[in-house]
Amino acid sequence: MFNYIKFVIFQIIGFSLSIFKLKKFFKFPNKFTMENKFCFLQNQARNSLKLVNINVNVVGKDKIPKEPVLFVVNHSSMLDSYILVSSVDRPIGCVIADEPVWKNIPIVSKWAAIIKCVYINRDDNRKGLKSIIEASNNIKNGQSMAIFPEGDLTWVKDNESLVSQFKSGSLKIAYKAKCPIVPIVIKNSKETYNGYEPIGKIKSTDVEIEFLDPVYDHIENPKIKTIDLGESIRENMIKSILNFNVEYKRAISK
Repeated sequence: MFNYIKFVIFQIIGFSLSIFKLKKFFKFPNKFTMENKFCFLQNQARNSLKLVNINVNVVGKDKIPKEPVLFVVNHSSMLDSYILVSSVDRPIGCVIADEPVWKNIPIVSKWAAIIKCVYINRDDNRKGLKSIIEASNNIKNGQSMAIFPEGDLTWVKDNESLVSQFKSGSLKIAYKAKCPIVPIVIKNSKETYNGYEPIGKIKSTDVEIEFLDPVYDHIENPKIKTIDLGESIRENMIKSILNFNVEYKRAISK
């Protein structure tokens, strides 16, 4: 529980001290680059993980195209957003469930607006489509975006799955933006956070985040169904996790 308390206190202090930065960014939106704005969040994420001794090994970052992309990420822990933000090589906005618990977090919600996060309504197709268009426009304008297409934590949806079924409609963002999809596999993160609620236990452990080969299938063949593309990406994620699990067990058994 001590790790959790340290982590929470660090968030309160860090985000409270960032209010002055936020005011400058909102007052002079064109004076600062997105890199300037994203830098605080990336440092906050990295220092937060370091504080609780969660070590992140990044693999395959050289595979990321220089152009804006849609990152597609598996989701096993409440800390995955920290792991993601700490590891990417560029500013990203995230597609977030349109739920009050996420939209109303003090200060954090302001930072979400700064980096062009998009809230998506899963129950209203019309509103959902508007969010997909908004996210695709962000990419067209140079801002990479990230989605967790499982729609919830893996083990909450299916405790037997390494990666649960995708809500593949979210991949339409890449179709509309005509941008590459970069699958990201976060491995061993389920061990980092015990719980589903805002209060839980944080465990110090090693995590690996791997950037897989970029996907262009939907650009080369726009008629490919999102459900088929999503399943192909999901299968590659599962293969990566299985390979990691074998190597990880072998390493800790030595």
